[in-house]
Amino acid sequence: MSSPTPAKADAYLAFERIREVAPISAERWLQRLFAVILTLSDTPARCPVIPEADELGVPLRHLIYGRRSASFRIILDIQEQSPVGPRVRVLRIWRGSRDALSAQDIEAEH
Repeated sequence: MSSPTPAKADAYLAFERIREVAPISAERWLQRLFAVILTLSDTPARCPVIPEADELGVPLRHLIYGRRSASFRIILDIQEQSPVGPRVRVLRIWRGSRDALSAQDIEAEH
C-alpha cells in the first residue's frame, strides 16, 4: 500500500487535532474540506496565486477553507499539460497560521 500524499496526511492530521477539541464538529469539517476540494476541478483558476510563488518559482495557488484562527490554505497547482490531460493537484493542506510554505514543503510533489 502506498503512503498517503502530503495533502491527505495534512487533512487527517488537522482532523485529529480538531477532533481533540471538538469531536462532534470534526467529521463535518473533514467532509466539507473534501467537498471544497472537489469544486477545484470546475474552476481552479478562481484561486489566487500564493504569496510565496515568486520565491518558490512555481505558480501555486491556494483556496482558503475555514475562518479566522481555524483557516487552512488548500495549496494546489494547475497542470494544463499532463499525461492525463488538464488536472488540478492538491499539494498541501496548510494551516493558515503556519509559517510561509517553503520549497521543502512541496518538493515531494514536484
